Amino acid sequence: MMTFGKKSSIIRVRTLLFCAPRTGIGRTPKEDAMPSQSDEKRSAAELNARGIRFTDAGKLEDARTAFTDAIALDATMPGIFFNRAEAKRLSGDFAGARSDLLEAMRLSPGEPDFIHAIGLLSYEEDDFQTAAELYQKAIELQPDFAQAWNDLGVIHFRKSRYGEARGCFEKAVALDAGMAEAWFNLADTYDELGLKAERARALEALKKANMMAEYRAESRE
Repeated sequence: MMTFGKKSSIIRVRTLLFCAPRTGIGRTPKEDAMPSQSDEKRSAAELNARGIRFTDAGKLEDARTAFTDAIALDATMPGIFFNRAEAKRLSGDFAGARSDLLEAMRLSPGEPDFIHAIGLLSYEEDDFQTAAELYQKAIELQPDFAQAWNDLGVIHFRKSRYGEARGCFEKAVALDAGMAEAWFNLADTYDELGLKAERARALEALKKANMMAEYRAESRE
């Protein structure tokens, strides 16, 4: 079973948010003409992008510094708080990550990604009930949230609720056929249910998903 926070990380760097400068939203033409504000937003977005690259490279302290500097320039972008929360989570600073996620939610209430991310922290802290409730809430807000379906399935699997886990993993791969961890988890679930043929098909799909992931990684290099 691919359980997150143990063997792998549920929030991937590719899910971090690139925050483009927002101009003309809730501001007057005079304000839009002020170069200092525009420059600050641009600089914040550039620092955010730099923080994402640092996170991708595993340079978590540098990432946290970049995100913090971005927030100092523009504290209105919830995605930057979300990204700094991920860098903190990967560093083991769960309390700091939760604080940043709560601020992101204050700036953008009802955002499924933020609700899901707090669920991840609850999972890391072995509070599976709260994690499941938050994953379910994220799914209610965004029914096609494949990662949340997978993560809810992980909790059902850990509680030996294999039928419910199967439903979640099958939903996840139906929404995202390239989600390797969901195929891995589905194969494990089929194994627990004694469904050998289904397990074999899931493992074949897992191979294809891994090949797709490797191809995308090579294409980015």
